[in-house]
Amino acid sequence: MARPRSRLNVYILLAAVIVAAIAAYYLPTKRPQNASMMSPREYIELVQRKRQEQQRQREEENARRRAATADGGEGR
Repeated sequence: MARPRSRLNVYILLAAVIVAAIAAYYLPTKRPQNASMMSPREYIELVQRKRQEQQRQREEENARRRAATADGGEGR
């Protein structure tokens, strides 16, 4: 005699489908930052933004070092 299916399995499957639908709705709004998923123009803009950010960080670090040495702190 065959055992009747448990309704718990159906509810678990239904919950998984709902979670997958919610994930499919919200995840594509976050754009990846890799070259394989970007147009050439978007990639060039990304590289330029990264370079500007790195340059800004270097300038801030240099300013901190100059301020530390001007204040009598230990410099290199």
